[in-house]
Amino acid sequence: MDQHSQLIAAPPRSAINDFLTAPPGATREAPRHLWGFGGLHGGLAIGAMVAAMREAVGATGAPLRSVSGRLHRAVREPFTIDAAADAETRSTASFSAKLRPAGQPGERAASTPVPPAALASATALFGSDAPVASPTLSPAAPAVPAWHEGSLFNPPPSFVPVAESYELRVTGTNRPFAGGTDPNLTAWVRLTEDDLPPDDLRLLFLVDALAPSYAAILQAPQPIPTVELSAHFSGERAVSPWVLIEARTPIATAGGWITETINVWGEDLTHLAEARQLRLVRPAQAS
Repeated sequence: MDQHSQLIAAPPRSAINDFLTAPPGATREAPRHLWGFGGLHGGLAIGAMVAAMREAVGATGAPLRSVSGRLHRAVREPFTIDAAADAETRSTASFSAKLRPAGQPGERAASTPVPPAALASATALFGSDAPVASPTLSPAAPAVPAWHEGSLFNPPPSFVPVAESYELRVTGTNRPFAGGTDPNLTAWVRLTEDDLPPDDLRLLFLVDALAPSYAAILQAPQPIPTVELSAHFSGERAVSPWVLIEARTPIATAGGWITETINVWGEDLTHLAEARQLRLVRPAQAS
């Protein structure tokens, strides 16, 4: 058994993989062990919609280049996903999807001509490579220790149930809700259910695995839910289960709207994805 497998025992089920590989067209569950703050983890909700859109891509099999998802309401109940093609060119195909509450058992379609309002929605662009003789650019990874030198810092499962599915090793001194001065969080993260390098669907989950970076300058827990998550993929592949994630909040408005930028590198420091989140600070809940 390798070193990182010894650190934390894998959960008894392959929760993330099973969820992301479930048949997209079927009625899906939002089990509590996959919840983030109050509902299905946002990265998993968007990943499920991408999986449905990928199925619609069919034989083209073009890689995922970008996705933009919006979370309209917490996903707690069974749901279905509708995916449709929007446009196609010689090198790209764009799709959209909506995640809706599932109908009640025995409910006739004719009795509900208008589908229920979407709980979440997303658009995605799939595109094939077109190698050109031009310079390439990518963000440089921060200078941090290797993953095995990071400090283990997983949120309590009672607060974030899905945290049992990953191992998080922070670098530096910033911590969520520690009253710091820099709205930045950096950590090595991996899924604990297997040793596979993450593909793009798993990256969508991992890119949203850290606490909001804005929390690093707050002194007490406060809800900061994701409203919108967009990600662009480099087309490069991770070489191990570990990815390095750096999240920073450059914008926080007086109205509570937070803009967060996130970058992900593989263990070899190859850039894998860049993401942006739009968050909204909610009033702290009374104890």
